[in-house]
Amino acid sequence: MRKELLKYAKMSSKSGLTVGTTGNVSVRKEDSMFITPSALPYDEMELDDLLEVNVHSGEIVKGHRNPSSETSMHRYIYEKDESIGAIVHTHSTYATIFACANLPIPPVHYTIADVGREVPVAPYARYGSEKLAQYAVETIAKEKCNGILLANHGVVAVGETLADAYRRAEVIEEVAHLAYGSYNLKLVNPLTADDLDEALEGFKTYVSG
Repeated sequence: MRKELLKYAKMSSKSGLTVGTTGNVSVRKEDSMFITPSALPYDEMELDDLLEVNVHSGEIVKGHRNPSSETSMHRYIYEKDESIGAIVHTHSTYATIFACANLPIPPVHYTIADVGREVPVAPYARYGSEKLAQYAVETIAKEKCNGILLANHGVVAVGETLADAYRRAEVIEEVAHLAYGSYNLKLVNPLTADDLDEALEGFKTYVSG
């Protein structure tokens, strides 16, 4: 599980979803979660740098580094919904533009159906704060979605597995890029609720294409 976490953490850096030491990745195992450390570049990160943290208490179970500054947000999300097994938090460029504008990402492309009807924005709170964690949890629950924007901050994508959460973080950035271009063309043409339902139904049997 730690090897998989390290793999996706490094992928998020190589793909440009994260830059420098921004963002963080975690995966849950029962009452514990493994999470990336604070202030360590992804290309320097090794297995021993990852931390195990108790989901309920926040106590460090194993690890010699400081856990990510957003550890409380990860913990709160896991406590709120036991079906969530992994979280990818990024500052990807185009999605973060929408976050800074406090503007939801509209459903301009069918792939967004894997995330939700749109990508909503959680209210602003200081990074690393419990208030930010609460806003994130409340927005995910209210919107019944698999990904949100944190106002003036970045992206949170969730899933049953790291592969799910990472894929959704990629989709959010891709659709944000397309939406940004649509706004620049002054012609935003969102898909309808029926269009999104149809796309989501298709994803159930989607293999490649």
